[in-house]
Amino acid sequence: MSNHGNIHNTDLGEDSGEENSGIIGSRRLIGQERLRRQMWRILEEDRISHAYLISGQPGSGKKALALAFAEAINGVDHLGKPAPGMHSDRRSWYYHPDIHVYLPLPSNVTRDELSARVELLAEDPYEIVDFAMRPSLTAQDDSKNRRAFYSVDYFNSEVRRAAYLRPNEGRRNIVIITNIESMRKEVVNSFLKLLEEPGENVMFILTTDNINGLLPTVISRCQLLPCQPLLPDEICDGLIAFDGMAESDARFLSRIAGGNYSYTRFYDLETLESNREDIIRFLRMSYKMDVGDILEISQRWQSEYNKEGQLAIINMIEMFLRDIALYSACADESLITNSDRLDVIRNFCSSLKDARIEDMLETLEESRTLLTQNIQPRLLFTVMANRFSAWMRGSDAAVDSGEEWKHMPALIKVKES
Repeated sequence: MSNHGNIHNTDLGEDSGEENSGIIGSRRLIGQERLRRQMWRILEEDRISHAYLISGQPGSGKKALALAFAEAINGVDHLGKPAPGMHSDRRSWYYHPDIHVYLPLPSNVTRDELSARVELLAEDPYEIVDFAMRPSLTAQDDSKNRRAFYSVDYFNSEVRRAAYLRPNEGRRNIVIITNIESMRKEVVNSFLKLLEEPGENVMFILTTDNINGLLPTVISRCQLLPCQPLLPDEICDGLIAFDGMAESDARFLSRIAGGNYSYTRFYDLETLESNREDIIRFLRMSYKMDVGDILEISQRWQSEYNKEGQLAIINMIEMFLRDIALYSACADESLITNSDRLDVIRNFCSSLKDARIEDMLETLEESRTLLTQNIQPRLLFTVMANRFSAWMRGSDAAVDSGEEWKHMPALIKVKES
């Protein structure tokens, strides 16, 4: 991973006269066009609800959507055009007294740490500021676990207080609560009361990575705004326009992004090339069931990369497997992402004619979920290799899905023998 530099603000300057006023966040947001038009219609028709829930996978732009929506409602001319008839002299949501943004916090966070992250979000609405996914702002390889949540004290002293403020100069007093699924159970009941009996002119914009993890009573009190995974072309356009990437690099990165623009901007191409060679080795180790090397590379991926890096590795494994599937189906070689490694792809295809690629891809999807649930990455990659070993041969996995942990005692026994 590399530190992300300043974005190129070519699209953030004076209006060109062609700016689309029928869409939220017209200057900076990427993708989610259907949802952004829906938000604009809400403002045009003046049917603003007291609570919205923006859901979708990580990196799809939920925070950016929430910030742009809040700006448009309170007349801020920044990420995009404000709502019709609304005007504010504030430069952005960060300076507006009626827009309040909250992140889930670890128990040992300092106010300076929190302020630094909010300032980053003010500079760029797609910055990764979540403590769980980016434990440190200064060390990209920091893999320590920092579970973040909304505690009772934090909720009462900050969120609840903001919810009872009256609008100072805007149309609404807007409270943005990100990653609402991380709210402690004892806090949810208090929050429900705010949703049921909101203060005058207060508006909640909630975001969640996992809508299925929320109580139905919370969901039912909100207007739902579901995000779709960003398309590769949308991510590519964003990388070129806002991150100053060369088209060839942007095209490659967008294909391994997995719909996640936010993480992709941090990828270092040199590190990715090194990782790709490791991934090829990992697939070969899995086929041979080379226990020692599997354990070594799994431990290294855990110690050298934080969650962003580990998710990138999973995305690259998926990309390589999809290339194998495409080549096996005699697809156009121009569709192959790893086109410079066609020799390796050909060898895999000739050797793995019975491979169950779909099962392998399903394991990768499960692994992404487990990684966000604080499963140790070295165990996750080790179990992945064990299951890959069977599926590459066209066989059933030795352990049924849902009981993958049973792989570990057998693997340790093999290593000891």
